[in-house]
Amino acid sequence: MPLLLAGIDEAGYGPTLGPLTVACAILRVGDADPSLGTPNLWKLLDDGVCREPGRGGKPDAKGRIAIADSKQLKLSNSVSTTHPLVHLERGVLAFLSAGGNTSVPETDDDLVRVLTAAWPSHECYQGEPTSLPVAGGQVGIAGNLLARSLARANVGLASLRCRVMEEPEFNRIIRDTGSKAEATATALCEHLRHAWSLLKNAPEDTRLGIVCDRQGGRMAYADLLARAMPDSTITVIEQTDTRSQYVWERAGRRAGITFLVEAEQAHLPVALASMTAKYVRELAMMRFNRGWARRLVELKRPPIEPTAGYAQDARRWLAEMNLTSAERQRIVRNA
Repeated sequence: MPLLLAGIDEAGYGPTLGPLTVACAILRVGDADPSLGTPNLWKLLDDGVCREPGRGGKPDAKGRIAIADSKQLKLSNSVSTTHPLVHLERGVLAFLSAGGNTSVPETDDDLVRVLTAAWPSHECYQGEPTSLPVAGGQVGIAGNLLARSLARANVGLASLRCRVMEEPEFNRIIRDTGSKAEATATALCEHLRHAWSLLKNAPEDTRLGIVCDRQGGRMAYADLLARAMPDSTITVIEQTDTRSQYVWERAGRRAGITFLVEAEQAHLPVALASMTAKYVRELAMMRFNRGWARRLVELKRPPIEPTAGYAQDARRWLAEMNLTSAERQRIVRNA
């Protein structure tokens, strides 16, 4: 029985500067036995993927690609021997290559187009595209290895998308709703509707399972699911401290949806979504820092250290940039 397994996760929920990115990865399993429960894709793809990378920015000893929580794979910016994005980039670009694209995206502009995303509109994010891969990492070899592994397991990449929410939209949602969580919920609903559209167009015996990483202490999500698809029926299966599970039904089709604490540790599609969201946000911040560096050159001011956008360092960066109030309003997130 065909199965679609979707995972949704975000990056950049907490920073003061830069976009919020929310990604969705959907894998298609060609023949899954429903009596055996949700298949473990790390096991199905064991000859091509792993949870822990090798040292020095390399794949593991078997040459496999690490697919895991982005916080585990993103290296410190202080590492001098290899690029901090090497593991994130290898995994994301390998899946895109193995998923049927004619080639690996050659620039960050190509990447966001493939992910049906767009860079924030502020001029600091504009400028010449960045060539990919930024970290090297033998992406072509990784993609070929992964393609063989996917073919042997009868698994394919059905979709990989990323929603890039720029700062003014993030602030508007908070202003209109009074809730920071609504920013993530907005992107989440978009991904849920996309996953449902794939189910709608799939053979009638196809099942859909969606796993989302739980944000904060929220336990109840039935109202959010109803908002994503107003003419659907939501059945609550369980709502506990660690797991909230639902059945989502509409027009004779149904899907299982789970919001899970540390979901990226339990489900490969969530881990791939986590990596994609983080990779896109990091590329966005590279654009952000380049854009403001150009501004300093135009003003004939000395350069300053780039920022990752998190609160303490964002305060340092904002103090050194000495922006006007109007400029700050365009790039600073309010929560």
